[in-house]
Amino acid sequence: MSREDLTSRVRETLINAGFYVSDLYSLRPLGFDLVARRDNSLLIIKFLTNIDSMTDNIAKELKTLSNLLHGIPIIIGERNGTKKLEDDVVYDRCGIHAFTPNTLTNHLLEGIPLEVYADRGGLYVRLEREKIAQMRKESNISIGSFARHLKVSRRTVKMYEEGMNASIEVALRIEDLLGTEVTVPIDILKYKPQKIEEIRNNPVEKESFKNFQKEIFSILQKVGYKVIPMERCPFEAVSQDKRKILLTCVDQYDKKLLKKAHIVSSISKITEKNAVLIVDKDTVKKNIEGAPVVVKKELKKTTSPEELLDLIIERLYN
Repeated sequence: MSREDLTSRVRETLINAGFYVSDLYSLRPLGFDLVARRDNSLLIIKFLTNIDSMTDNIAKELKTLSNLLHGIPIIIGERNGTKKLEDDVVYDRCGIHAFTPNTLTNHLLEGIPLEVYADRGGLYVRLEREKIAQMRKESNISIGSFARHLKVSRRTVKMYEEGMNASIEVALRIEDLLGTEVTVPIDILKYKPQKIEEIRNNPVEKESFKNFQKEIFSILQKVGYKVIPMERCPFEAVSQDKRKILLTCVDQYDKKLLKKAHIVSSISKITEKNAVLIVDKDTVKKNIEGAPVVVKKELKKTTSPEELLDLIIERLYN
């Protein structure tokens, strides 16, 4: 399946499942490809034909953005190395859930629960440890008998009842003996803060940004924002104060900016976060593709995040 076909299929699945989906982000470099929202679930999606091509740097930025937006990063792919990914199995790359487009379709449209995850040595499930311990005792099954049925040691049984995960084969034996399901589903739509190293790099010092962009970041910091750089997104930074987050696009006013404005506006609507285009020179346009425009000299005159936000909201409907 080509990347275009993969993208189209996932978008169709998400739309049919009731998600609002952003336009496809095709400008490079790519940190993510789509964002999608349904109720309180915000998905930030990266497409990788081979999930092993995910790098630590891309994953770190994707997780940072997800934390800031209270979103859920996911990777949609088809293989790891030369092996095809199995359907209805959740993989892990750099601390991010990864799975096939079939898995997403089966889960969202067919209601098939996700219970199996891949790890070194095979496929595993999470066990309802308290349920297992309670039912074993209520059925008067000793640890020794339980261990013999599962073909494991007594110590391993104790570890299962203390919270250790099990292989699929062992889980099936437990369910056969107890006569009930004992696995815990994997909720891919639940937001959980991602564990990442705190970004300590000052965006003003980053070599990947132009001098004009560094100057804007410095002004935003003086206005009262914490500026978190994004080197692989259609916006160059996420600017954060105590209450609000701004998707901050900082670039020269040219034809490329018009393309960026379209996708930034689309992402802004899906994430329900304000966006702003900060440009280098005067323009009669106060709004491009639904994204408010602020000129550098206007930004210099602002004295607080509230003042800048008022200007942005005014131009949002200009």
